[in-house]
Amino acid sequence: MKKLGLASLICSIAINSAVADDCIMAKELNVQFKNDATIYQDKETELKEIKAFADFAKQTDVYVLIEGHTNKLSSVSHNQTLSTKRAQKVKNELINLGVNRSHITSMGFGELLPLYDNETQEGLSKNRRCIAEIFNTKEELQSYIQEQQKKLQAKQ
Repeated sequence: MKKLGLASLICSIAINSAVADDCIMAKELNVQFKNDATIYQDKETELKEIKAFADFAKQTDVYVLIEGHTNKLSSVSHNQTLSTKRAQKVKNELINLGVNRSHITSMGFGELLPLYDNETQEGLSKNRRCIAEIFNTKEELQSYIQEQQKKLQAKQ
């Protein structure tokens, strides 16, 4: 599986070769939300972020998983539902901006995969997010989703 890393240069380069025919600079997506809501933290900023990512997705024709996340302040079931709604909202925005709907999937992760410390206000705020994982093929995307679903089931 060849997964494109976010905001990093990914290349398949033969050893001792200076040619990088399949290199792209992947655009990162990180959309922030208000607490316990599907309302963007800063609407103008978040919509600008989504627009830039939509432009990237249309130019590269990649496959995308929009991951919704929450902090730990509500119940596990509430956070799962909320994260799914957040991911779906961002997915819909991307589709409305012209991204191929067959190239986008969304999935909620609830509070189970925090990137930041849920014991601080800053960490709680940063964990209320949607991010994107990027793949070359639909098969790679589906394989990743299956792996993530297994991980989530093991954590519950």
